[in-house]
Amino acid sequence: MKAVRVLEYGGQLVFDNVATPTMARDEILVKIKSTAVNHLDLVKASGTARQILPIDLPWIPGHEFSGVVEQIGSDVTAYAPGDAVFAANETGGAYAEYLAVKQAVIAKKPASLSFEEAASVPVAAQTAWQGIFTHGHLENGQTILIHGGAGAVGAYAVQLASHAGATVIATASGHDEAYVKSIGASRVIDYREAQFEKVLQEKVDVVFDLIGGDTQQRSFLVLKEGGHLVSAVQPVSPEESAKHGVSGAMMRLAPAGDVLARIARLLEEGTIRPDVATVYALQDAAQAWKDIAGNLPRVHGMSPSGLASIFKRRRTWHRKAKTIGNTEPRAKIAIEEGEALLDPTREQEIRNRAYEIYLQRGHSLAVNWRIGFRPNVSSASIHNRPIRPAGTPASWD
Repeated sequence: MKAVRVLEYGGQLVFDNVATPTMARDEILVKIKSTAVNHLDLVKASGTARQILPIDLPWIPGHEFSGVVEQIGSDVTAYAPGDAVFAANETGGAYAEYLAVKQAVIAKKPASLSFEEAASVPVAAQTAWQGIFTHGHLENGQTILIHGGAGAVGAYAVQLASHAGATVIATASGHDEAYVKSIGASRVIDYREAQFEKVLQEKVDVVFDLIGGDTQQRSFLVLKEGGHLVSAVQPVSPEESAKHGVSGAMMRLAPAGDVLARIARLLEEGTIRPDVATVYALQDAAQAWKDIAGNLPRVHGMSPSGLASIFKRRRTWHRKAKTIGNTEPRAKIAIEEGEALLDPTREQEIRNRAYEIYLQRGHSLAVNWRIGFRPNVSSASIHNRPIRPAGTPASWD
């Protein structure tokens, strides 16, 4: 099969032939239609976090996807060849024609969503669900404060919490107020104009933190005793939690097919919705990576001043995912010579500057934020439905 691979840390993306994965008895072989692009892929490929996020080289990126069931293992009973599915995959592998995955992590794709839309859902939506319900124990009638309500995870959290009957307060930039209110927030606090702990008159039951740093620290001040502070960004101080009489936890996404199936039903009903901005051709996978990495200073050779033109495209990118499709199956995909994906020696500087930009800009480039550089927000996706120009071979072979 054809796949996009990283052959060495910090190396080029190469589009070449690899063996089709084999299935275990409890696995499903999925023919990939679309796959998300996010910072976790770049961080892993760079080697920046190899001690905590190691990969086996050569490595195929791609942590969430949509596609069609090609084959099933002998122990699989819930799915059949031809079923349209989507899922998050912790190990990558979705930048390829096929991927073998455990049946426990997948769900049937909502019929109302395109494959591109579906591929942008699993990580962000499941992170939001598990953050506010599994870890935050949010219930009908409670009040939740969501930091970063305009990003992909934040936007799903706003929608899910509102649907659950909670009163939703979100922090976001003033530019995003109308959008965040339109998806269910009863109040939006412009973090650039006011400090949330000074303007909130009543304390909240749950804080979902997608910002970290000082924002997380100040969140203790607005929590009711016995409340929950859940962070997808950084550990929560047990000392501060005890001091304020609340529970604090840092969550990590655990992909689960049953949760994704419940999300799929809400998507099918139109209760929550995804948003895809851009579809890339498969041969432009390197450009998609460059677009994402370029939004962090000194990554892919871009200086902070070089970000100005990107930030000006705010409305094009805002809150939306990106997708990439096949137009030339035989094309080589490579980063421009001399450009590293991420400089491993500057990890902390990049992270610190990323947070600084985030606080200054809000979610102006939602695609900027994913698992690797949180808060997690929107993704890009690569779709594998060939769109063949004249003269392009009809086969992948």
